[in-house]
Amino acid sequence: MRRASRISRDRYSEIEYHQFTQSATTEFFIAAAGVLSWPVTVPMALLARLSDFVFLFFSQALSLVPYVIGTIVRFEFYRFALRKCGKNVMIGFGTVFLYRDIEIGSNVLIGMYNTVHHCDFGSYVLTAEGCRFLSGSKYHNYDRTDIPMAKQGGCLKRIVISDDVWIGANSVVMACMGRGSIAGAGSVVTSDIDDYMIVAGVPARRIKMRGQG
Repeated sequence: MRRASRISRDRYSEIEYHQFTQSATTEFFIAAAGVLSWPVTVPMALLARLSDFVFLFFSQALSLVPYVIGTIVRFEFYRFALRKCGKNVMIGFGTVFLYRDIEIGSNVLIGMYNTVHHCDFGSYVLTAEGCRFLSGSKYHNYDRTDIPMAKQGGCLKRIVISDDVWIGANSVVMACMGRGSIAGAGSVVTSDIDDYMIVAGVPARRIKMRGQG
């Protein structure tokens, strides 16, 4: 049993995420390509400021632009359309933002097929594929039984993903995540997570603290 475990670990290999180690030349060409996209992305961003409906239309449309071109045009659109968008932000294919009053820090990787509601992101945030960032966990009131839940309204709140957070694939996040925290793949985060805490499960529970081995 030990031997099988050792073989499994040996299959891992070290990698670097080149988004965070780009050469000056690469940065220059990406920036130049971004400027060339301005005749399209800037008017779209300005129109998107008219309403969340217009913003969502463009967010959905740009989410379907393939990788290299899509990465560039999405960044240029969001840097002008969102309330704040820092440098070196990569937003994956299929990812949609529902609201324009969102803040994103710098050096952020938001994976493919993410859905973002009222959520702000710090810097050096990593999210994997298929994550959902919701506006809290009280979208619909349900106390009354004499009328449908769809007619009872609900409550929304803004959640915050702090700096240096890693969120695993297919996680659902309904609460704030502290600096340096991690949510394992498939986690459902229903309550605020402390700094440097690692959580996993449904609902997400503490596994351990970073730096404790």
